[in-house]
Amino acid sequence: MPIEYGPREKLLKEGSEALETSELIAILLRTGTNGKDVLETSKELFNKFGGSLYKMSRATFDDFKSIKGLGDVKIVTLMAALELAKRLVKEETVILDPKLTSPENVFQYCIDMQSYPQEIVRVIFLDTKLKVIGSKDVSKGTINSSMAHPRDIFREAILRSSTGIILAHNHPSGDPTPSKDDIELTKKIKKAGELLGINLHDHVIIGQTFYSLRQKCKEIGWDDV
Repeated sequence: MPIEYGPREKLLKEGSEALETSELIAILLRTGTNGKDVLETSKELFNKFGGSLYKMSRATFDDFKSIKGLGDVKIVTLMAALELAKRLVKEETVILDPKLTSPENVFQYCIDMQSYPQEIVRVIFLDTKLKVIGSKDVSKGTINSSMAHPRDIFREAILRSSTGIILAHNHPSGDPTPSKDDIELTKKIKKAGELLGINLHDHVIIGQTFYSLRQKCKEIGWDDV
C-alpha cells in the first residue's frame, strides 16, 4: 500500500473523524497477518464481530485469540483501546451531568457493564449535593444471580460519607427487564437506606438498553413516581 494512502497518514492529513472504524483499528494493529495487509486484516477482524464495536467490546482475550493470525500484542492493544473508550464515556457522562439525573446517564456511566459475563452489582455514591463521588462493584454473581446484600452496599456508602446512592447491575442476557429478585432487592435496599439516612435514588438494570426501577416499577413506592 502506498504510504500516502495509509490510515496513519490519512489521520494526519484529514483528522481522526475522517477515518472509517476499520481504518482506526488498522492503526492499532499496525501490521497485517497471514499475507494480508493491515487494512484487509482490520476489515476482516471488524466483520467477525458483525461490524459492531459493541460486540467487539464484549470479547474476551480468548475470543480474540481464536482469530487466526491475531497475536498477543495486537489483542492487548485492542482490549486496552476498547477499555479506554468505556472509561471516556463514563468520565464524560459525569462531567456533563455530575448528579446523574437521568437513568439514560446512569446507563452511559455503567456502559462497561454490558460486556460482563456475570451479574455485577455496582453502587454509585453521591455526596450531600447529590454529585457523584465514585462507584464500586460490590458483588459478582453467576450468570443468573448477583447475590447482593444490603450490608455490602451500605458499608461502602458509610465509609464514603454518602448521603445517597444509585444502584446498578447488569443482565448478561442483554434483556434489562427486572426479575422478582431484582424488585425485592430494590425494596430491601430502599428500606435499609431510609433507616440509615442514605437515599436510594434509583436502581438501573443494564442490558442492551436499560430499565429504571424508579421510573417503571410502581410497587417500590418512590414518592415522586
